[in-house]
Amino acid sequence: MNQLSKADVVHDFAFIGLGASNSLILLSLIQSGLTSNKKILICEGDAKTENDKTYCFWANDNEKIVSDFDSIISYRFDKIKLSDNSIKSIDSQPYHYIRSIDLYDFVKEEISKKSNIQLVCDYVEDITPNSYLNSINTTSNSYLANYIFDSRPQKITLTGKNEIFLNQSFLGFHIECNSNSFDVEVFEMMNFSVEQNGSTQFVYLIPFSKKSALIEFTRFGVEKLDKKYAEEQLDRFISEKYGSYRVLHKETGSIPMTNARVPHHNSSKILRTGASANLIKPSTGYGFKNMHQFAELVTHKIQNNNLNRFNEIGLPSKKRFRLYDQLLLFILCFRPIIGKRIFSKLFSSIPIITIFNFLDEKTSLLDEIKIFSKLPLIPFLNASLRVLVNYISWRFVVVTIFVLLYMLTDTYFPYLESYYSYASLITGFFIIGIPHGAIDYLISKNSNTRMYLFLTKYILLMILNLLVWWLNPTLALIFFLGYSFFHFGESEWIQAGGETKSVLGKIYSFFTGISILVFILSTHTEESVHLIFDLTGFTFAQSIFYQIPLSLFSIFFLVLTQMNHARNNLLGLLTLLIFGLFLPLFHAFWLYFIFQHSFNAWSHLKKGLSLSSSQLFQKALLYNIGAFLLFALFMLNFGEILKMSNFWSLIFVFISSISFPHCVIMHFYYKKTNLIA
Repeated sequence: MNQLSKADVVHDFAFIGLGASNSLILLSLIQSGLTSNKKILICEGDAKTENDKTYCFWANDNEKIVSDFDSIISYRFDKIKLSDNSIKSIDSQPYHYIRSIDLYDFVKEEISKKSNIQLVCDYVEDITPNSYLNSINTTSNSYLANYIFDSRPQKITLTGKNEIFLNQSFLGFHIECNSNSFDVEVFEMMNFSVEQNGSTQFVYLIPFSKKSALIEFTRFGVEKLDKKYAEEQLDRFISEKYGSYRVLHKETGSIPMTNARVPHHNSSKILRTGASANLIKPSTGYGFKNMHQFAELVTHKIQNNNLNRFNEIGLPSKKRFRLYDQLLLFILCFRPIIGKRIFSKLFSSIPIITIFNFLDEKTSLLDEIKIFSKLPLIPFLNASLRVLVNYISWRFVVVTIFVLLYMLTDTYFPYLESYYSYASLITGFFIIGIPHGAIDYLISKNSNTRMYLFLTKYILLMILNLLVWWLNPTLALIFFLGYSFFHFGESEWIQAGGETKSVLGKIYSFFTGISILVFILSTHTEESVHLIFDLTGFTFAQSIFYQIPLSLFSIFFLVLTQMNHARNNLLGLLTLLIFGLFLPLFHAFWLYFIFQHSFNAWSHLKKGLSLSSSQLFQKALLYNIGAFLLFALFMLNFGEILKMSNFWSLIFVFISSISFPHCVIMHFYYKKTNLIA
């Protein structure tokens, strides 16, 4: 291995950490011959000379993971002992056990054979990303690298009501008994013959010989195991079942169990790995098999020189399995005492191989129906109801109330309808509609520009837009629709988990925006025609909207494009568009603009600026007041100038003018932050 690198040496790939995930990636690259002409850097502060972890997985003999690690698999078990003391065969998918020290030694031996792979025993303090080269700063040196595999743990922040974080904490004794106590062919995954103590607790047992074994006391719960308590429980379990013993080694740890997703790194050349790549199965804590699949995927991408979205490489996950994990996490969090009952029933009622396939997300929907039919129904119904209630956002409650009150006043109190409409719409604009654009100064591309210069440019762009409305309203309308299509679509596309940097992403964004606005216009035909006439003086037959079912094409496009993304907001978007069918044109647009577009953009700003809603609103308050004064000035003076008397037409023009500079600034904000909602 080489000595410390010079700062001017550029490494093709750098690995931060040499834990399981990075080790598997590096081994896969070596085995595929992809490191021979590359400069590789590994920064690992730990010497990796101790057996600090164990890695287990089930797999049949034909799977690549078995052949890849056959030389370091310490134990293989063809039988499993269940909590009812029955023993089942798993010879079609044996359970394999690897000691971490054996993996570390295996990797280091491979590294020693390669002169182009440099191992540095040093801790990484920070990374300075760059579009061309990344700078890695350790405690004693700096290095340059094109692409980085970063295994450092990331802080998991729960941002949604349906996100759960539990700990799979454990303490294990590697013991030796005085007499033959263990069947070397049988391991125990979950022995529930221990107290639950308000959590889900069990014993996990791996025999090494007839006299020695690893016995772990494990808890699924919010609170981690107290070491003294765990040792007492473990000692009681071992003493009662196996008699006297001596401890050869202790191991302790905690594995995250969460459905919260760690986002991709903002830099396109830095890939998060391990737990930070969401490779730990939320409901079980197993991850080694996922890490191996992830390594194979990374190798395939590099082999095919497909690195344009290097930071977004990730294992695909079926949404229904994420839902299953979520339901179980809810039960383990809010009704932990039921965990013992659920797992005991699962292992006693379902074939073990089916369970393994289910945990590997390889079962069919029919298999899953059979599995859940064997489990206690009420806990899962309660969890489903809790998840559903949490999904019901307050904004849809507000929307429902607004629509019902509008229909009520329009039908029974028509003289109040206009007052209700004006009050509701103006309130919505100044609570979230205008504020989401009132902090453009904070996110502008040149945020160092003096405030008065920024405001001058901003207002000049608005005046320029108004000038176009005055000189050529038709051109102004086309221009407004063009940038609105892209702006609305860009926000929706990011919210749906897409990216907008590529040409294809921009095209999808544009057509997403078109689909939304065309649906609103084409489902309010008469009003759309009148609005366009009032704005531009241009007339055309209403039948164009009837002859071409634009609304159907719009919905079809939205469904087709958004359903294939990791986070689609299609249900919320469709709900608002459908509610708009019962409202006048401007009210329908207001519904989308306030409760979908502005709401999503507000969350994007919170995430990108790391601010709470209250902090964001405080920073927007001064500019919000300024926007209100501009609105009042506009409504009092520009109706006569623009030769428009219709209240809604004037609002339309005001929105188009104030939104033009905002759309430009938000586009650069999305581009700069590489934001994925």
